[in-house]
Amino acid sequence: LLYAGILKAQDRWSHPIQNWNLTLSQLSIHFEGRLDAHIDL
Repeated sequence: LLYAGILKAQDRWSHPIQNWNLTLSQLSIHFEGRLDAHIDL
């Protein structure tokens, strides 16, 4: 049942995340220096 639920949810995972730029900005402030090696801001 869990596997079937994950397969159904995967269809929605392909949509872009709303306000992702705002989220990245806030994460880079809270975790200063930790994201630099992984994400180009």
